[in-house]
Amino acid sequence: MKSAKSKPRLNDMRTPARSKQNLNQGERDPVQVFCRLRPMQRDNDSSCIKIISPTTVLMSPPSTAISYRNEGNKTMKYTFKEVFPPEANQQEVFDKVALPLVEGLIKGKNGLLFTYGVTGSGKTFTMTGEPLNCGILPRCLNIIFKTINELQAHKYVFRPDKMNMFDVQSEAEAMLERQQELHKFKSGRKNNSNPDLAMSDTDITKIFGVNEDNQYAVFVTYVEIYNNSVFDLLEDGPAISKNLPVKIIREDAAHNMYVHGVTEIEIKSAEEAFDAFYLGLKRKRMAHTTLNAESSRSHSVFTIRLVQAPVDEMGEAVIQNKKFLSISQLSLVDLAGSERTNRTKNTGQRLREAGNINKSLMTLRTCLEALRENQINGTNNMVPYRESKITHLFKNFFEGEGQVRMVVCANPRAEDYDETLQVMRFAEVAAEVEVAKPQITDVAATIGLMSGRRKANRLFNTAKDNIIRPEAKDLELDLGLVYSLGPDFPSLELNSSQASHIIKELMAHLEMRISRRETLKRSKAIKDERLRSALLELEKESLEVRSENASLRGQLASAERRVRALEERLTATENASVSHQRKLAEMTEYTTSLKRGLQEKELLLSQNKLDKEKQKKILERKYHHKIAAEHEKAKEFNSEKERLRYAIEEKENRLRIIAEALNGDRGDNIEVPKMTGDMAAQTSVRDFTPGSTPRALPAHLLTPFSSVPQTRDTRETPTSSRRGVAIANPRHRRSLSADGKGWVEHAPNKIVPMGTVLKPNITNSKFVNKLTNVKDIANSKSSKYCLISQEQDTDGELETKLYKGDIVPTCGGGAQVIFNDVEMLKQFSPTKDRESSRRTSGTCARHSAKRRETGCSPPQTPSNTSKKQRVDDD
Repeated sequence: MKSAKSKPRLNDMRTPARSKQNLNQGERDPVQVFCRLRPMQRDNDSSCIKIISPTTVLMSPPSTAISYRNEGNKTMKYTFKEVFPPEANQQEVFDKVALPLVEGLIKGKNGLLFTYGVTGSGKTFTMTGEPLNCGILPRCLNIIFKTINELQAHKYVFRPDKMNMFDVQSEAEAMLERQQELHKFKSGRKNNSNPDLAMSDTDITKIFGVNEDNQYAVFVTYVEIYNNSVFDLLEDGPAISKNLPVKIIREDAAHNMYVHGVTEIEIKSAEEAFDAFYLGLKRKRMAHTTLNAESSRSHSVFTIRLVQAPVDEMGEAVIQNKKFLSISQLSLVDLAGSERTNRTKNTGQRLREAGNINKSLMTLRTCLEALRENQINGTNNMVPYRESKITHLFKNFFEGEGQVRMVVCANPRAEDYDETLQVMRFAEVAAEVEVAKPQITDVAATIGLMSGRRKANRLFNTAKDNIIRPEAKDLELDLGLVYSLGPDFPSLELNSSQASHIIKELMAHLEMRISRRETLKRSKAIKDERLRSALLELEKESLEVRSENASLRGQLASAERRVRALEERLTATENASVSHQRKLAEMTEYTTSLKRGLQEKELLLSQNKLDKEKQKKILERKYHHKIAAEHEKAKEFNSEKERLRYAIEEKENRLRIIAEALNGDRGDNIEVPKMTGDMAAQTSVRDFTPGSTPRALPAHLLTPFSSVPQTRDTRETPTSSRRGVAIANPRHRRSLSADGKGWVEHAPNKIVPMGTVLKPNITNSKFVNKLTNVKDIANSKSSKYCLISQEQDTDGELETKLYKGDIVPTCGGGAQVIFNDVEMLKQFSPTKDRESSRRTSGTCARHSAKRRETGCSPPQTPSNTSKKQRVDDD
């Protein structure tokens, strides 16, 4: 098997050098890998494998797979020798996979067949099958015995020598052992076979081309590899005993690996083979797991060994020489399924078994990768066969002992994607390994034995038996004209002259011979004439055939020219098709990427559009709320303006009364400041801007007047007047600078400390002297900006202004400041000269009177007070 991204196989691949003499290093066979998909268990299951051709599958990772998160949504294409869909039957799988191995076994070639896959993917079903639906193993046994049924040697003619070879015994020795076996089986032996697996003769295809000059014998072994230990499943003992001794793997004289001391049973029929197979199957270790109700916890190896030897020149007995034996074997391996612990939830003994199974499968993959590297790079690095029993046992196959095939069983469910992906990658490595073809030699031809001697001997014995029968005398034999001059001359002697009758008899005999000779001459002449005419006819036919052959050769040459031209055109068309397909694939991939990018951009645009619409709705909602609040505040402002106007008029009246009273007492003309409606309007406009909350008014405007006139001392003492309750500011706690957001304070280094309680320190702020870097403002922690300036007014008092604004990020990655508020703090000295204060008060009174006449409002400069002015951005 070769994936779409795998490298092409080189022509000069080679396996490590071996000491075998029967290997032809010039020809190699790749490991043929087949894929069989299991049907879906439930209709609602999603599939991650798709068959796109009879030899190619496409794997798409689901979103829940680990490979999807690691490698992205990446599909993989894998190519096999052949892909069997879920609806493929057992006979079809056997004909394509195992039948060539059985044919090679009968011809003297070795074969190895693996079933590999995840737990629950159908490996055991493919290998063994079920009642009325046999798998590969029962079909192999049935077809072997159907083919060699009449050519089997008597039992015990071939006997294992416990060293992976066989001895040849005489018929007398074999008969003696058969009699001893009859005494053993008198006690009776329980039949363990399953009759449902024995197929009828109509279901079995017989293999033709068998060498009829050989005699055959079949031997089977059945072992399992459990926790990296080898156990013999056919060893004598209780049928269900699982406490079996551990076997070791050795190398024989021909450098072949085998299980030492394994029980090897000679089989004479398929029923006996099923009996041995089910005896071992009962001892095989099976367990229940989360993924499979009956999961194999070990690797099982069922080996069929076929021994064949030529018969002698008479075509009856086997040649008594073990050097002329030909031994071939077919190993059917059912590998345990690979599994992940987080899915099977195995613990204890099951966890240890799963660890050994995965380790052995990993060793098998490592060996195949090492073989592939040796063949591609021409190196001779060591392959770690001995790290696992399964690789150690089949070392010879991977180094050129015979054909190797693998059936990858896959469950297309999306839940098994990660395990199936590892199986596909292992099969990809296995398909790139090549093994050398064994060279089969005819032993009988090397010792001078002619083919067909067994059949000739059988025909001769049949004819001899037919001639001996009494009814054979009446048979009419048409032998044609016998070319003979008659019987020999009689032995006559001429002793006397009276023997004239003897001379007459001799004359008659000679005349008869002469007439017979003339008859033979005439017959010969007739046959010669017939032969001559036949030769003439043949010559004529030969001339006609030659002329016809010449014309046919001309037609063939023209047809070959046309074929070559068509092949060239086909090659050019195929090349163009391949290039077009490649371009189409590239364009399809490019189009897919563009579509994907377009979809992502459309999603972003739609998301931005939705965000903008949401922001627009929020801004519209805020705008409507703000307009409603402005209207409400305008109403409150008008009502407050009217109230203040009435209060100011009342105060003016009181001031007028007080001024008249003072003028009447002192006799001087003192101008009483008049607070006109314009002044109230100016104060109201300054302190109650539309869109903002009411500000605190100056203290002298909040102090109520009593009905009793006050004296100068009373007016000059600030503490003698009782102040009213200050108006609360519901929008701010103390100041907009104390709202807890990230502030940037931009102020000079040397700033005069104010020490006032109306401006607390701004928390969560950053103090800067110069804005030299855009990051001072354009960062996620700053959302407010405050510019602080101090200056001295005309009266010499300290005036502090705080210009506040919001930091708004711009589209270019910077930021801009939108000023929306100005706080002004003016401090007056409480120890200022009283006379200047009185003069100032008088001056203010005169100015007030003057402004009252001209319609101007007086300046508001109360002592020891602070004034805050807010300018909104709208």
